Amino acid sequence: MSLENVKAFYQRLANDEAFRSQIQDVKSKEECSQIVKTAGYIFTQQEFEDYTGQLLETQPSDSDIQDLSEKELEVVVGGFIESPILKIFFPGGNILVRPMYGAPLPPSPETY
Repeated sequence: MSLENVKAFYQRLANDEAFRSQIQDVKSKEECSQIVKTAGYIFTQQEFEDYTGQLLETQPSDSDIQDLSEKELEVVVGGFIESPILKIFFPGGNILVRPMYGAPLPPSPETY
């Protein structure tokens, strides 16, 4: 039954933007646990890890695979920006920066 709670929790995270935002804004593990329990999802850390492992190990069928939208890609990657300041440090190409991580990427061969 608790694995069903973990599955329901994942489904709500995927479909409820307000709930997902609430979870993302937590400051501690205890605060997250309290929000999850208040929402009615009762499971142990081990059950969460077991279900997550099962989820990661399953192979989706071709009909389950779909392209991400532009918005979904921005969430995953964090978006890219061109940084003229970094061109000072990396002359000879366009340098892209992931604002979410701040990691400069070297120019691709296509930009030469």
